Amino acid sequence: MTKTKKEKLDNVLSGLMQVGQIKACGIVSKEGLLINSMTPPDVDARIFSALCSTIMGAADAASGQMTTGIVSQISVKTEKGTIVLIPAGLKAILTVLTDPDAQIGLIFFEMERKALEVEIILRTM
Repeated sequence: MTKTKKEKLDNVLSGLMQVGQIKACGIVSKEGLLINSMTPPDVDARIFSALCSTIMGAADAASGQMTTGIVSQISVKTEKGTIVLIPAGLKAILTVLTDPDAQIGLIFFEMERKALEVEIILRTM
């Protein structure tokens, strides 16, 4: 039996969570709508998705104004962790919220792979 898009996206997020040191992850539309997420009870996925979309929009606008090219990743480091955003195609964003001591290099590497998977899943079917 063929998996649904939701099941495929669930698998992508589950695989990302298995990297470790990730508190929450999600797939968000560029417009700020939640597509899918895995978040603990203390994280409101809808607010998180809207804020991530806003951050990406601001980065895209700044990059356009400064003619520095397309945004490939964004990280916001805070005392309680890091928020990482990577475009997943033209219409989606892959996001994670990490632990404060997370191995960011490993997380970036895995996010790039997972963003390609998300792009393919959303483009097909």
